[in-house]
Amino acid sequence: MQKWLAALALALCAAAPIAVRAQDVPLNGMRVLGSHNSYRPALTEQTLAEQRRILGEHSAAVEYGHPSIARQLDLGLRQLEFDPVADPFGGLFAAPYVGDPASFAAMRRPGAKVLHVPFVDRRSLCLTLADCFAQVASWSRAHPGHALITVVVNASDGRDDNPIMPQLMPFDAAALAAIDTSARSTFGTAHLITPDQVRGRWPTLRAGVLHRGWPRQSAAKGKVMLILDTNDRVLDAYRRGHASLRGRAMFGFYGEGDAEAAIFNVQNPVENEARIRQAVAQGFIVRTRADSDTVEARRGDYRRFQAALRSGAQIISTDYYPGAPDPLHLGFVVRLP
Repeated sequence: MQKWLAALALALCAAAPIAVRAQDVPLNGMRVLGSHNSYRPALTEQTLAEQRRILGEHSAAVEYGHPSIARQLDLGLRQLEFDPVADPFGGLFAAPYVGDPASFAAMRRPGAKVLHVPFVDRRSLCLTLADCFAQVASWSRAHPGHALITVVVNASDGRDDNPIMPQLMPFDAAALAAIDTSARSTFGTAHLITPDQVRGRWPTLRAGVLHRGWPRQSAAKGKVMLILDTNDRVLDAYRRGHASLRGRAMFGFYGEGDAEAAIFNVQNPVENEARIRQAVAQGFIVRTRADSDTVEARRGDYRRFQAALRSGAQIISTDYYPGAPDPLHLGFVVRLP
């Protein structure tokens, strides 16, 4: 018995450092699944038919949807995406909600709204960015030991070659500052992973990344990391007066040679597998997509997902994670190995 206990103790001692090491991997060593357009509700037969009537030929690319934000996190997703549009005075997009007093009131308040295409594709699990943040924060507080949640803030202020997108108000300095303020007040500064933490003592954020500045995953438990995804004009506005994003709440998808470079958005891993692999090897975090516009799902084609896995991208976004709604009954599911 004593020999058996001694052997067991030795085995436990040997195993303990392995667990510690596994938990102590930097954030750029993570591998997570995320959802794309996380605010789009699941489609019922009725809402799918209505969407097809309104969007016509443009419907096919967006015939997907999601359960509640909390449910997505319950399913293990650790990256979410919200698409805010600027509404600094409130009421800009309120008209379609006049029949729903609660939604109408929310849409009349100043602040960014979260809609895929205002007035056209307007169903949302959280109509305001503040509410989207609040839903994530509520789940986070209820699950204090969770792995890092990454939130992509896809701030749209132009048509982006989308023929059904109306002209939008620009995201100016005030609108961007409002997002930072909302993030800090909702999540709490202590629960955010920010560029300042990664830059550390280095002169630029990029240098901090290259010198292994990412916090350990154990230190990021219970926290949230925000990434600004937008056009070059808004990215420039966000770093103006905040070189290397000093004092900012969000990272951004900046160019690989920029001082603010830390996280990249490389949409197509098939065409960019080598590029992703190189960025990951340097210490950067890369977000990519396993599928797009329902194309791969309709074909049952996993090649894009397989390329994403081979590339080493840390964040893989999909519309078809385990437990996702399947309104077209395609049976296409993306699972991490």
